[in-house]
Formats: sequence, structure tokens, C-alpha cells
Amino acid sequence: MSQETIPEQLTEAQIVSDVFLDRAYLTYIVPLSTSFQPESLSEGSGDIASRLTNLEKREHLFFDEAVDVYMILRTASVHEQAFRHALPRLVLNLEAHILNGVGPDRENPPASEIIWNGRVEDVEKAYFLTDNDPNVDENDRYVYAFWKLSVFLDRPRMRLQHPSVVFSGSAALRSSSKPTEQQQERLAGYMQSCMPSAMNLLDTFAHDPMLGGIRPRLSAQRVSRVAPLTKPKDVLRRIDGLQHLRLRIYPVLHTRVRFSRPNTAPPSTAVIAMLEIDFTPYFDCEIVLDGISLTVAGGTVEDLNNKDMTLPLSCVAHDHLTFLYKLSPQPLDFLTSASRSQPNLTRDLAIKISARALVRPDTDGEPNPCTPGLTMSWTTTVDFTPPVNPGFGKPSTQPMQRAHKPSQLSISGGVVSQPLVSPSVIRPDALPSLEASTSRAQETQIPELGITLTFTGPSKPVRVGEEFVWSVSVVNRSRSDSQSTSTPGTSTGSPFAPTTRPSSSGGTSGQPSSVPGTARKLLLIPLPRRRRNETRVSRPIAPSPSPNAPNSTSSQSQRPDIPPIAPAIQDEALVHAMQRSSVADVQELACLSADIRVGPLAGNACAMAEMRFIPLREGVLGLEAVRVVDVATGEHVDVREVPGVVAVR
Repeated sequence: MSQETIPEQLTEAQIVSDVFLDRAYLTYIVPLSTSFQPESLSEGSGDIASRLTNLEKREHLFFDEAVDVYMILRTASVHEQAFRHALPRLVLNLEAHILNGVGPDRENPPASEIIWNGRVEDVEKAYFLTDNDPNVDENDRYVYAFWKLSVFLDRPRMRLQHPSVVFSGSAALRSSSKPTEQQQERLAGYMQSCMPSAMNLLDTFAHDPMLGGIRPRLSAQRVSRVAPLTKPKDVLRRIDGLQHLRLRIYPVLHTRVRFSRPNTAPPSTAVIAMLEIDFTPYFDCEIVLDGISLTVAGGTVEDLNNKDMTLPLSCVAHDHLTFLYKLSPQPLDFLTSASRSQPNLTRDLAIKISARALVRPDTDGEPNPCTPGLTMSWTTTVDFTPPVNPGFGKPSTQPMQRAHKPSQLSISGGVVSQPLVSPSVIRPDALPSLEASTSRAQETQIPELGITLTFTGPSKPVRVGEEFVWSVSVVNRSRSDSQSTSTPGTSTGSPFAPTTRPSSSGGTSGQPSSVPGTARKLLLIPLPRRRRNETRVSRPIAPSPSPNAPNSTSSQSQRPDIPPIAPAIQDEALVHAMQRSSVADVQELACLSADIRVGPLAGNACAMAEMRFIPLREGVLGLEAVRVVDVATGEHVDVREVPGVVAVR
């Protein structure tokens, strides 16, 4: 090694260790302008540090955004040549993770998840800026190197609670530089110099006369265990810098995809995809929905949206959009799969949504426009297999009807009944409450019943702890004995049941009954609303005909004398477990009328009664039902449609 080469290497190492590393500092920023260029910092008055301080930066970010993060390394300008010479040995890393907020009553640390990490690949392709302010001393001037990293802010898997994105950057310098490609080619195939050779184990036989002057050689490396040589790791010297950069982050939109089959005959393999997009209230700018792409592997996609849904669309917070698409498999794939014993028509559906957030629109005269781009892409599966027994639509044949049905079953009244398929399968987009009200509206009233109950509650909110009254109007709509045209041998049916549903508005409804008049004495029992998590159905004991009841001869002619049947006895352990696991609510309304008796009521007679209550808590309160018991026969009916009451403090 020559004497001229040694001082040059010592001088370079001394400059890097004493000047470059000691005065270097790393920082990173997120500019507000999406079209920011480091060249713009060279214009204006003052030094570059003041311009970086006055630069507009992002205050919050969005999920699904590709944000540009600029890493800036500052060092003294007097050693700019040494700085540029050390660039190949510079290592720059950046990491982004989502951090949840911490509440005041929480002891555990907030949840965190890394969503992106990377490093600067082309470190030598940096943009340099040097202070040229003549008012600043040359020793106090700095040189700045800029690198841009595009970070995609993906959504984490953890549950979000006031999330923030935290950027953490680091810079280090390798102490040893790698040899160039020319040096590696020149040294390939040669042993390293100044490396001692292994010991010759057969050196003692070199002067053996029996070998005839042959000097045998056996290297010690062939018989001894030698640890393999590993590549030495580069020693990194860390550069001081900013610890982290924390910004608030919000979701802009939420998406959901639902599938439904068209109601066609014969059934088709096509599927209707409904893409719903909900815009959150966490932004106060305009969002431009640029494009939506749906791709089916081995299938076709048909757009079913009208012209008003043509992209791009301008949206604001709280907007809700629904896009319809028709997905169909390839006909060749369907024929091939149908010929197999187990057809497989499951395909992958790729969905991609692109949008722009106009935080600061790019209009004429508007400086530093900010229009970050948002991209959402995911893949789901769609099954094109047609159902074996589809339950779409109404059956073509008239179902079997019975002349007399029990009171707990709905009567179709000549309308085609619903198929034996769940309504959620037939109409997945229909509202359950609408279906229930429609089915109840189609039920016909049973004509052989003769009692009408009308409940009237307070029209204004009541206070908790203050008494209020329900008025109950009971009308026996059956005809009197003198007006009855029935003969003693005619069956009268059930002696008691309500004719119509009770009304909370104070009016009565229903048609007059043809049942001969019977004086009835009724008992009203309020049943509090208590919810339990058990699903066991409690069945009352089946009543038997009473010999003292009126028209007992005709009743016994219709009903055989069946003894009372009690519910099945269950195991003690099961009953104990059900009682232990049951959760009962507290009583909402306390009834002050313990015994409410009405009657006896003759045919075409009416009576009024009052039920007094005290609300025990605020809110919308009510009863589970009002049980109406016929004292003569012991039969009862639970009236569940009773008025509610609003209790306030």
C-alpha cells in the first residue's frame, strides 16, 4: 500500500465521523400541496429553514390515500462534497403505523398496528438545496437533501377509536463501503492476500527416504472442524433526527356489496350485485367519485345504472349511493360445470373504487392545491350456482284451504299463501316490518267471536312516579237471547274470544257477531313486560268442557272428553340452568288495580273500567299484554296490542 493512499482514506474517514455525522439531522414533512416540488423552496427571502417552517402542511389525512412524505437530511454546507461522497452508504427507512386514542379511564396502552414500512432505494438520486443567504456566515449555512416516498395508508385490522397515523423515520451510515463491480471482477477466483495457509499434517514425512523425495501434504482444514466464514455485517452509525410525526386520520367512505338473484322463470345463473357507498361525516370538503370497476374472472359485468349515476359524481358527507350491476358467468363455463356431478360456479369478483378529496380545489388563482387521491380495492367471491329448489315468486297452484282454522293461525281469505321459504331469502332487500304489517293486514277476522276491547291511554307524556289511568271499554257484541235465532241443538262455538284487535285510539271496530248472547263476567290482568333469554315455550293446560258452562251439551257433542294435559316435565339440572342463565328486566309499570272485574255483561251491553299505573322509569313504557279471563269458563285471551306511554322526569 502506497504512502499517498493512506492519508486520503484517513482524511475521508475523519471528515465523515467528525463533521458529517455530528452536524447531520433528519426530518420529514407532509406538505399540503399534492403538487409540491422542492425547487419551490429556492425562491423567496430568508434561509431554507425558515421557508420549511412557513410551508403549509397537512393537518389530517384520510384512509385509502397515497400520501407523499418528504424526508429531508440537513448537514453543514462546508462539507457538501463529503456529504455527496457518503450518499451511497446512507440508509433511510420510514415506517407508518396506526395508533388509537386513549381515554381518561383506561389503564392499558392504546392499540397500534403497522400499515406500511419501506426504505429509500435510490439514495443517490436526491435533490439538493444550499443556503445562499449572504447575511448568514458560511459556517452556519446548511445543505439539504430531499427524498420523496409514496406511503399508502391502508386500513388496519384492529378496531379504530380516534385513530392517528404516526410516521417514524431513521437514517444511518454504513461504516464500510462495498467494492465496485470492477473490483469484484478483478478479485474473482483469487485467494485473499496476507491470509496464512493451513498447517500441513504430513510435514514430518517430508524427509522419509521410503517416499523417494516426495513431500506429502494434508491440510488441517480437511480433517478439523472449521467454522464457516460469514459475511460481516455493516456497522451502522445512527444519525440524529425527528422521532415521529403524528397526524389525525379519518375514513372517507364505507362500502358494502350485497348479492341477489333476479326473479325469472326458469331460474338464471345471473346475480345482481348491489354496491353501496356511504360517505362518513368526518370531512367537510367535496369528494369526487372518479371510477368504479368490477371484474369477474370467467364472467361478464353489465352496468344497470341510469344516466344520473354516470361517473364522475360529486358527493358530500352523509351521502349514500347504490350501484347495480348484473354478473353472469361465461356460457361455456356453465355448460362445462353443469355436466359434472359437483358443479362449481364460484368466481372471484374484483372491485376497485377511485375518488379524489377536494381539500383545496385546483382552481384558477388558488395557491397550493390539495386533491389527494383515494383508492379502494378488494376481492370477494360470488356463487353463480342456481338454486335447486328456488322459492322465488308465488306458487302457480292454489294451496289447500281448510274451512275452520284455529285462532292462532292466519287465514289467507282466498289469497295465495306464501311459499315455505324464509322471506329474507325470497326478498332480501325488503323491510321485515313492512312484510309483517302486510301479512297481518291480509288476515281476516273470525266471525264467531263476540267481545270488543278498547284501551285509551294518556295523550301526553307522564312523569315518573305519578299515577295515570287507562280507560277500558268492553262491549259484548253478541245478540241477546230474545234476538237469537239459534235452536237448542245448534253449536255456538267458543263462549269467549275478542272479535277484533284492541284499539288505543278510543274507538271500536268489528262486525256484529252471530253468536247467541251470553252474560259474561270478565277479569282483566295486566302482564308486565319482562324479557328473558330462554326460548322455551310455555303451554297452558288444555281446558276440558265444564258441565256447568252454558250450552255444555253442544260443546260436548263437538269436543270429546279429553283430560287436561300438562307440559312435559324437564330435568332438574336443565330447569336450574335455565333459571340461572335467564336475564329478566325490571318492571316498567306498576299496576295499582289488583283486581279489575267487568260484568256480568249481557248481549249488546257495554261497560267501562279503569286501570291505574305508576311508571317506574323514564322512556317508552308498556305492558306485555292484558289477559282477559272469563270467570265462568276459565278461558283467557292475551290482548297484546295495548297503548304505550312516554314517561319523563
